[in-house]
Amino acid sequence: MKEESAAFNNVLSFSAIKIIYHNLQKRGFLLQKVSFANFRDYLVSPEANLYKKIRISKKNEEMNLIRLIPKNKPVSPYAIALSLAAHTYVSHYSALYLNDLTLNVPKPIYVKKKRTKPKMSERSEEISQSQIDKAFSIPARVTNNIYIFDYENKTYEVYLLEQSATVDMGITKMHVANAPSEIPVSGIEKTLVECTVKPEYSGGTQEILNAFERAKGDLKVLRMMQLLHNGQFLYPYGKNILFYMDRAKYPEQQKSLVRERLDSGKEKLNMYLQKDMRNKSFDSNIGIYYPKGLGAR
Repeated sequence: MKEESAAFNNVLSFSAIKIIYHNLQKRGFLLQKVSFANFRDYLVSPEANLYKKIRISKKNEEMNLIRLIPKNKPVSPYAIALSLAAHTYVSHYSALYLNDLTLNVPKPIYVKKKRTKPKMSERSEEISQSQIDKAFSIPARVTNNIYIFDYENKTYEVYLLEQSATVDMGITKMHVANAPSEIPVSGIEKTLVECTVKPEYSGGTQEILNAFERAKGDLKVLRMMQLLHNGQFLYPYGKNILFYMDRAKYPEQQKSLVRERLDSGKEKLNMYLQKDMRNKSFDSNIGIYYPKGLGAR
């Protein structure tokens, strides 16, 4: 049972318990007469003293999810967050932290799950300057998929975001405390792309700039630009990446790799570093508006 439980980082959802039940049956560790309901009830029974229930509630809704965790073994809060959905990985501000790209410890946990329906390609769509201006003049939308759970006398808030259903790249497995099977986390390049696109989930533009500075020397620019290309974004976020690299004083050779890969036909459009900026400056060399004072030279 320990080995089977460890495969799920000791956080058992209903489907995980079912998989373990069938695996134990196939290996002859359970009698055929032991039903799934009997097995599930046994795991949390006082006589077994193996697992306890943890409740995960959706914010502002009367909805509870149940997970089983060991009674006498600590588990990772990231593993609990990742159990919310299949094909999920740690992203944005949480991934900045796990990739050692920030000194701050984010309070919420950000994870992304695979979208159930494929995302329609936006890359070939035409867009005008007025459309960009309008889109970035309003506040960013924030997900309502926020979950809360209590563990070890601490309350955790989880933002469950959606990714496109296209083939995903840039995710790695990472060791974290109390997760024996490691956890999926966006790598440095994917993390910087996702944070650039959604600064509201990433601690803001100053935190992202700091992350680009800390990534210098490790960042693989071509991989990052390929991931950006794979994202099929409507807006020319390559300019945002170029801005961060410029203010973080990356070598000209690396910045040239970004310039050469800016969206074809959108090079002359002006971009915005974030939405709803009230006090902004303009970088005419890149063609981007940014919060006044950010990365001052």
